[in-house]
Amino acid sequence: MPDTAQPHRRPSRVAQVALAAVVCAAAAVLRTWDISRHFWLLGDQIRDWKIALGPFGDLPLVGPPTHVGGYTIGPAFYWLLWLIRVVVGPWFENLPHAGGIGQAWLQSGADALLLVAIWKRTGSVWIAVAAVVLLVTAPYDLALSPIVWNPVMGSTLAKVATALVLLGWPDRSLARVGVTAAIAWGAVHCYTGTVFVALSIFVALVIAPLVRREWQTVWQRALAILIVVVVLQAPYVVHRAWIDPAGRPGMGAVAGSLERVRTGADALRLDASVAAYAHALNGIQLRPWTSAATGWFVLACGLIVAARHRGDPALLAVTILPQLAAVGGYALWLGDFDDYYYLSLMPAAVFTALLGVTALAPGRAARPVAIALLVAALAIAPWRVREAGGIHKMPEYESLVRASRAILSRAQRRGGPTPVQRIKTPFLPPTGDPAFVYWILGGRLDERSPWVATIAPDGQVSYRRVDSR
Repeated sequence: MPDTAQPHRRPSRVAQVALAAVVCAAAAVLRTWDISRHFWLLGDQIRDWKIALGPFGDLPLVGPPTHVGGYTIGPAFYWLLWLIRVVVGPWFENLPHAGGIGQAWLQSGADALLLVAIWKRTGSVWIAVAAVVLLVTAPYDLALSPIVWNPVMGSTLAKVATALVLLGWPDRSLARVGVTAAIAWGAVHCYTGTVFVALSIFVALVIAPLVRREWQTVWQRALAILIVVVVLQAPYVVHRAWIDPAGRPGMGAVAGSLERVRTGADALRLDASVAAYAHALNGIQLRPWTSAATGWFVLACGLIVAARHRGDPALLAVTILPQLAAVGGYALWLGDFDDYYYLSLMPAAVFTALLGVTALAPGRAARPVAIALLVAALAIAPWRVREAGGIHKMPEYESLVRASRAILSRAQRRGGPTPVQRIKTPFLPPTGDPAFVYWILGGRLDERSPWVATIAPDGQVSYRRVDSR
């Protein structure tokens, strides 16, 4: 395999663009297939899409609430979701699955950029395509990608920042350093768990001139990163100082864990953190199969990559460092662990594994090994895609949309105010909102109406007269 820092042959720009376009389109189609029939519409999606339907000036200055209390520390997720609603929403009547389509296309574009970056960095199109195939067809990631959800958006931005570093794009100007840092910190705005990737990106931006002892460049880049972070945190400062000064801080639960570990009230949970990461690797990348050796395998590949590419500190900063930072960082966390915490680490883990395996191949054998890895990734893809089909799907979504149209049509035919007092959907989970789709389509509930509409799982609507008093 060619040296990652100086590939022996620069790939054709036309070939890069063509392959990236094909991969982006294929990934987007795979992620959004039948989304209008089974979009996952629960409380988080309803809350966030309703916010995105409003004007930009009404967007929150902080991110979505977290399940551990508090909220993410910036509004980048809502900015992006609002942009998706403006660009993609009108094509789909602003229905919630439009947000899923836009988010899936963003992630697919990030994958295409990552493919080009890995191809350019390694000189191997086989490794690049294998990495993207493994990332796109990972069942858990594939199921989450078209859901309007901030951890997915955070993972997407982290992937973009990683790709820019691998491309060497920030090295060309200080402005590009700032843009890359902004994308990385925007990922933290979307989801706090991406902080380990973001900090690793910051290290990658300064590590090369630091190794070369170009101190002026180091200080300039560090200052650019600091300015970007300060500017992006201005909305949070405004929120805390003027909008909600008495409220809970954004990441109070995280600060509480850190304080308890610092004071010795609770012990460092390194073993639990290692086990959680190994579990996430299995749950995201190996599902429907699992192996107790997954963590050991990635560790071995990491050691190989560290030795083989020790002359490319930026590469190590976006592959090995975020994984080590996450294991160390989550050791300070006293709450439960979920696999989705680690979504943003999957590009680093997959790239590390592929580099580690191909590095073991002597000389000219590296290319056949890389091709074999791609063939293997393609061979298992159908099983993985089928597995994704059973995760986080709501087959009743199509029925909900169809029934909402029918209720609205009935109201319009009557020529007066909407004839329903409320809409009932016994099949929806507790966090669902039976009237949300109806409201988006233009329908309004009337408390004075004597009619209640009930939507069945097959989309049939029945009406019952009730006392309106």
